[in-house]
Amino acid sequence: MHDNELVCFCSSVTAGDIRQVKRNGATTMGDIRRMTGACTVGRCSELSPRGR
Repeated sequence: MHDNELVCFCSSVTAGDIRQVKRNGATTMGDIRRMTGACTVGRCSELSPRGR
């Protein structure tokens, strides 16, 4: 997965964003959510062009 590929469509979080927060100390999904906003809106499946 490329750094610019969207992982969370509702919060526009990319794979690169997640990699960066992991380098900055995130170790749990809760850390990633707090640091990026990923998985906090709950509309990814609706907004994803893949439909999932």
